[in-house]
Amino acid sequence: MVEQGHKITESVKRVWNVFFNPEKTFSSLGEKITWKDLWFPVLLLVLASMVTIQLTHPIQVKESTQMIARLDNLTDQQKEVMLQRLSPDKVPIQNLIMGGLTPIISAFFIAVIYLFVGNFFGGGYAKYITLLATTLYISMVDVLASIVKVPIMLAQQTMMVHTSLAMFFPDFDLGNVWFRLAMQVDIFKIWKWILWIIAFKVIYHYSPKKAFILTGIIWLLGAIFTVIIQGYSIIA
Repeated sequence: MVEQGHKITESVKRVWNVFFNPEKTFSSLGEKITWKDLWFPVLLLVLASMVTIQLTHPIQVKESTQMIARLDNLTDQQKEVMLQRLSPDKVPIQNLIMGGLTPIISAFFIAVIYLFVGNFFGGGYAKYITLLATTLYISMVDVLASIVKVPIMLAQQTMMVHTSLAMFFPDFDLGNVWFRLAMQVDIFKIWKWILWIIAFKVIYHYSPKKAFILTGIIWLLGAIFTVIIQGYSIIA
């Protein structure tokens, strides 16, 4: 019981330090760490995702209904079928489950990308579990983003709440490539990039310049990929 209590305390400290002393968190992750040490950030990510889905479901249904109505490539019958699947009263259980699992599954893939860049392109060495733990703790910024954005979404009754340069556009139009690019310059995304720079410095012992370049390449490619995918979804 004492050991379990110590692990919980250590996990809470790591989450706290991600925001106020990230070097300390990443330094502790570079030491001996096991899969059992990952449960706390995983729990927070799952809960934040599921609560966000539950609270914003009526707004998502409303905006999905409006989007379906604007789809010119569908017949009225096809639109009707899609609309019947939307229920503003209850969140489908599969949506909650997938919503809770998505950030965890994403973390596994993101960790692989940073491991590949750090170990092969950077020439350093770190274990996969260290990069996975780093990914999960850096994702605590996403939890904070949800805490900030969800109340605004509920107040304004829209999912289109931006903490990026997109807020300066007169129209929130995903069909506009410049708008999609502006969405990538988001305060929380940049915050996570800065944390990755610090993480690479601490875990790999890279210079600030090298950490900046390696993580910057990943951030830039990720932003371009997101812009392309968003554009494709609009066309489709």
